[in-house]
Amino acid sequence: MTQHHTSRSTSHSTSHSTLTALAPEPEPLDPAWSESTLAGILSTPRRPARPRRAPRRLVVGVAATALSLGTATAVAGGGPTDVVRDVLTQFGEQPNTTGNGMGELTDPVLVAQFDTVNGVFAIWMATSASGMVCTASSDGTWDGVGTPTKDDIGDYGCGGMIWAGPGKPPEELTRPDQLGGFFKDTPEPMVYGVSPFPGTVSVRVQGPGVDRTLPVRADSLGFGAALPEATDAAAVTLTFTDAAGNVLGTKRSVAPVG
Repeated sequence: MTQHHTSRSTSHSTSHSTLTALAPEPEPLDPAWSESTLAGILSTPRRPARPRRAPRRLVVGVAATALSLGTATAVAGGGPTDVVRDVLTQFGEQPNTTGNGMGELTDPVLVAQFDTVNGVFAIWMATSASGMVCTASSDGTWDGVGTPTKDDIGDYGCGGMIWAGPGKPPEELTRPDQLGGFFKDTPEPMVYGVSPFPGTVSVRVQGPGVDRTLPVRADSLGFGAALPEATDAAAVTLTFTDAAGNVLGTKRSVAPVG
C-alpha cells in the first residue's frame, strides 16, 4: 500500500515537472498598454440602471412580473392597446400565473394617462371571457406619444387580491371599479380609478389641500391625475356626476401606508 502511494506521487510529480518545463515563458504586459486600456474602460460612460418604482395598483398577490415576452418592439401597425393585448395574452400563456385560463380578452381600454414628476403614467384594463380583470401600466418608461414597446409596459397581471382599506381583509379583484385609488408612495400624490356608476362624465376629488374636478373617459369610465397639492391628505373623497351635474354617488379612497 505504501509503495503504491509513493509510486503515484512520484509519477505525478515527474509529469508536472515535464509540463512545466515545456510550457512557454509568459510574456510580461506592457505597462503603458495596461494603463491606457484601464483608463479607456474607466472613462467609458455607463448607462445608469432605471430605478424600480413601487407599483401603484392595489393588487396584492398578482403576478405582475417581468416575464420574458419576446421582442420588445411594438406590434407592427398597431397602437398602445394592441401592445397591451399582446402583453396580457402572453402573460396568460405563461405557466403558473394568475392569467392562466383567462380565455379571450376584450379590447383593452385606457383607464388614465397623465404626467407625473417621474414621467408619463398610463394604465389600461381589459376583462376576459372567464371574468378576469386584467391591467397593464407604464410608469415613466413611455413618453406617451405613439406606441409603447413591450418593455415600456412594466406592470401587468390579472385577478388576484386587492387592498380594501385599513382594517379590512383583502378582497378578490372581480370588477374594474375596484382598480386604482389614492396613492402617496411617489414624490407627489396621485389618484386614478374607474367609476362604478354608468353615465359618469366627471369626478370631483376633495381632501385636505385638494379640490379639483377630473374628466371621466366615456369608454372605460376611467380617470386619473397627479395631485401634488394633496401631500397632507391621508384620504380623498370622490364624487361622481353625470352630464346634467347630478351626483351619482361618492367613494372615499384612503392612501395605503407602507
